[in-house]
Amino acid sequence: MRRLSIAVLACLLAACNAISGTYPRSGSIIPDASIQLTPDYAIALADAVMIAGVLYLAYQVVDPLAPAWEIREVHLAEDRVQFDMQMQRISMGGDGEARLVMQRRARALARQGGYSGFEIVSYAESLDSRLFLPRRMAEAEIRLTRPL
Repeated sequence: MRRLSIAVLACLLAACNAISGTYPRSGSIIPDASIQLTPDYAIALADAVMIAGVLYLAYQVVDPLAPAWEIREVHLAEDRVQFDMQMQRISMGGDGEARLVMQRRARALARQGGYSGFEIVSYAESLDSRLFLPRRMAEAEIRLTRPL
């Protein structure tokens, strides 16, 4: 969704140079009007559009509804799975949840495959410390176990 929004915005910006017609050549595209919020307070329409744009961009960057951890699974064998997990670069929490997220996914895989449970073969957490916006990462390998 985020990539689609960026692609649409890039296309619109590229098309701005090719627009011809009788749009306002001087002044603003947004009319000089205001929105009366209360009897004593009004906000200019241009300011309202700017605030909406900033809020939209902030939502696209932070996205509070997105999951904090992204999990990629690689099935090494019938009963072995490797997890590569990355936390969002900008998040509203979830710093200590990597192991819990991995265990929740491992339990779900065990249930789906008819296994009795799982065993953690290896587990490691790290910090991808790039110059801007480091992110937490975790790697795990599990072995799904059959009932005895």
